[in-house]
Amino acid sequence: AFHGFGTVGVVRSDQDHADVVSNVFLQPNGAGSTDRWSAAVDSKIGGQLDMRFQPAWSAVIQVIAKHRYDNSWTPEIEWANIKYQPTDRLSLRVGRTVAPIFMYSDTANVGYANPWIRGPQEIYSMVPITHLDGMDLSWGASLGHVSNTVQVSFGRNRFDAVDDTEITGKNVLIVSNTLEYGALALRLAYLAVDLTFDAPSLDGLTEGLSGLGDTLAGSGFTVAGTRARALGRRYAIDDAPLEIFNAGLRFTPGNWLLLTEWARISDAGMLPRTDAWYALSGYAFGAAMPYLAIAEVNARSPAQVGVPLAGLPAGLAGAAQALNAGLASALTLAAPAQTSLTLGLRWDLNDNAALKVEYQHVRLDARSSGRFGNLQAGWKPGGDADLVSVALDFVF
Repeated sequence: AFHGFGTVGVVRSDQDHADVVSNVFLQPNGAGSTDRWSAAVDSKIGGQLDMRFQPAWSAVIQVIAKHRYDNSWTPEIEWANIKYQPTDRLSLRVGRTVAPIFMYSDTANVGYANPWIRGPQEIYSMVPITHLDGMDLSWGASLGHVSNTVQVSFGRNRFDAVDDTEITGKNVLIVSNTLEYGALALRLAYLAVDLTFDAPSLDGLTEGLSGLGDTLAGSGFTVAGTRARALGRRYAIDDAPLEIFNAGLRFTPGNWLLLTEWARISDAGMLPRTDAWYALSGYAFGAAMPYLAIAEVNARSPAQVGVPLAGLPAGLAGAAQALNAGLASALTLAAPAQTSLTLGLRWDLNDNAALKVEYQHVRLDARSSGRFGNLQAGWKPGGDADLVSVALDFVF
């Protein structure tokens, strides 16, 4: 059986020195500085082939074309796995599977299956990993009107990102538990990964600090040298252990839709500890559902520290000062902090298509660029932004 899905969407932003993107790691540009209106942020097309060989054996391949890190629309294989399901409650998949980190991770690319145009970026941009190469096991049980599903995923992921960055996640473990009772669903999830960022800018900074530390120590400046080498090790993202904790609730009594999620990501090298949450409320009037959402992300950026300059000769002091400035700038960019308020409307045109319109006001923390990407010369942290998005989601 073949199924398809897609989104045709446009976004407008009043930002002049940055772009709205679906994810700062995965899209190089979008709406704002590059183009006031952009169709590249949300538009996509995908197809899925489902194959069943025997009652217990099946396979799936899903391919998606969307705006990529290199400014192309080259199709990518999102899923490709074989599934063994001996009973209705137990299944095992091997191959490329979804990375079920958040409540709507399974349907993140299928806009029609989601209430919004794009998931609240405060949470859904936390991790760029969308799939794993490995295996997952799912087991379900029920007691009366209560059902419970446990899913365990293990594998790895490697992909290219913007600015010539390569991101690798090894030893990825995701454990989730979903409890459902009538209109109520509660979900808890945990992720652990050894994360590596191979990025020219980050590598140049951390290697520069380590090299400066060797030079300073060899020149008799032991304290400054030790500090520089420690900073180089502290902020490198090379097999850095990272954890994510996630909790979500979905409640659908009658025509109401109530959603909330919270997530925390531990610090890993340059990436600081970050907390995020959102709450969404919607009410369906026939085929139309207006909704209101508020979301916040707040990173706990470490105190601005650097190589001590006191007593250093001019040449070494200049090099240390330049690296200190680079470190301070990188730490600021790596610490997202923003609040958003979204007013939206979903209108189901038929059983296969939905039209969505959103107005979003984003307020950035004074020290942060939030979830905006493609920062331009003249960009200053803080301030406000107003976004308007329109999208047609469809399945076939």
